[in-house]
Amino acid sequence: MTGYNTLVKAQRLRNTYKGGWKKVVVLGWNFVQSIGQDIQQLNDKNLEVLVIPPDLLDQLKTKSNAKKLIDSGNIRFSSLQYLKIKSPELKSYDTENEELIVELDNYVLLSPDALPLDDKNKKKLSDVIAKEPLSLIEYWSIDPDYDGEVFRSKWQDYRQNTTNDNDPYNVVKKARLNVPKLDYPRTVCVKAIDVFGFESATTFKFK
Repeated sequence: MTGYNTLVKAQRLRNTYKGGWKKVVVLGWNFVQSIGQDIQQLNDKNLEVLVIPPDLLDQLKTKSNAKKLIDSGNIRFSSLQYLKIKSPELKSYDTENEELIVELDNYVLLSPDALPLDDKNKKKLSDVIAKEPLSLIEYWSIDPDYDGEVFRSKWQDYRQNTTNDNDPYNVVKKARLNVPKLDYPRTVCVKAIDVFGFESATTFKFK
């Protein structure tokens, strides 16, 4: 699983291997759920993380297919999908309870080239990604007291749910939860699933 330690190792190799390099690209098959947060934390414009297409192995099974693929120059590695949230807020309203406010900020999806779409629909998807990426979210949920191991959803919203608002076509972007006060720093975990079935997660720890 590609995660924080892999990215740090790649940075170290970039800076030291044969005198150092300007940029390093990490290609991965599988990623830890916190990969988006790890990328944001490192905040390194010369570190790029890309996804190896899931069907690449099948295309490379025979030497003839591999040669054709390499000669064509059509091996493409896609950008990673990950969820970003604005810094959550906690507002105390009595001695035992507080209000947790969580708001979605952005959603980065796999490149349209990695999805089984025709050119026309890839263009439409690219437009959505550029203009309103959060509209691709099918479902999202919140664990307001995440223990780092088991995700326990205490709030959720999904398309066609009109309980939280009157829009059946999009999820709400902001959630408000009444939660009990804790005697230790609260960790919030947010999970989302997009319209293609990809899952992303991000966490935030209050000091």
